[in-house]
Amino acid sequence: MENKIISSNLEDYLEAIAELVEINGHAHTKAIAEKLRITMPSVTNALQTLAARGLVTYQSHTPVTLTAAGAQQAAIIRNRHLAMRVFFSNILKLDSAEADEVACKVEHVLGEKVLSRLVCLTEAIAKRDDCRPLRLFLEKVMPQLHSDEDDEDELIPLPQLPAGKRAIVGRIDESLKSRKKFADLGLVDGTFLQMEGPSPNGEFLKIKVLYSSLAIRAQEAEFIMVKPTEE
Repeated sequence: MENKIISSNLEDYLEAIAELVEINGHAHTKAIAEKLRITMPSVTNALQTLAARGLVTYQSHTPVTLTAAGAQQAAIIRNRHLAMRVFFSNILKLDSAEADEVACKVEHVLGEKVLSRLVCLTEAIAKRDDCRPLRLFLEKVMPQLHSDEDDEDELIPLPQLPAGKRAIVGRIDESLKSRKKFADLGLVDGTFLQMEGPSPNGEFLKIKVLYSSLAIRAQEAEFIMVKPTEE
């Protein structure tokens, strides 16, 4: 049996063809190029490759059609996209355009095992009564993370963040010499962190970034402005 594993780029073509056929009843080369925002020669090369794999039927100047194998693979890709778009939109609270864009990137690297577990998680959070507090938490906190609309007046120096409280890094002063060091540790604009508290002598602050604890000098922390999150 011929190997039907294809690149993420070719998966995008199958997905685009399936969507065009669903909307228009056909998929012309020009429409595929416009949908994917690529050149006609690139589309022609990709369609020839897909035809060689037995996934599409392609002849110059005629609509492109999916074979049975191509339609099946396109359906799998579209289901992956939909599942990820729902997760990014409903759980991570991204707006629809961003959720769709990120889903398009992620759908190609997820296996069915991971995907099925994400779908199960998404449905549990959305429907289970005991997940209602979690739904309320997500509605409140997720939109605060890495927002492009942070008000400068809401930012405070990191040392003013109480122990146990969470915040998002809003700005790191460009004059801070340790800026690159912090970036290497993942402490950049938009980072979600939690204050763990000062060292006994007050010289250092201990913060939690993702799953790691960092100790930074309290003097340097004054140059890191954060926005406390509401929980």
